[in-house]
Amino acid sequence: MHLDPHVAIAAVSTLGAAWLMIKAGLSKNALEHRQRRRVCPSCGREIRARVCTTCAS
Repeated sequence: MHLDPHVAIAAVSTLGAAWLMIKAGLSKNALEHRQRRRVCPSCGREIRARVCTTCAS
């Protein structure tokens, strides 16, 4: 199987443009990194599921 050079160039240029747009958005504070830890506002415990299992039951 042979990879067409035009497809490879299109893929690399698209990924490069996306990477540059993400870097520009992060540097201008238009984008934010995701926060990994969510805290329940009611009980203060970490939420690991879709809802707080302590408060929902």
